[in-house]
Amino acid sequence: MKIICVCGMGLGSSVIAKMNLEQVLKSMNIDAQVDTCDVGSVRSTPADLYVTTYELAQSMPVEYKDKTVILTNFVRKVEIEKSIDECLKKLNLR
Repeated sequence: MKIICVCGMGLGSSVIAKMNLEQVLKSMNIDAQVDTCDVGSVRSTPADLYVTTYELAQSMPVEYKDKTVILTNFVRKVEIEKSIDECLKKLNLR
């Protein structure tokens, strides 16, 4: 599975999200490749899931809506786990 963490420039909050998401996925026993990108490069970065903030989700391509996980905080691992788990179940990936 491939997951992309999306932020405005692809270097700030998405890197924090990536590090925390990798820890959460490990604790959930989910094997995934996690990368980062800026919101402008999303269309050229195919993935199974995209993780971003509410503000940036408004800029995501409409066809990615179902596979976009919106987080209010990239640091709260409990929130990350709950949101990822819900999305994976919805997409029948878990």
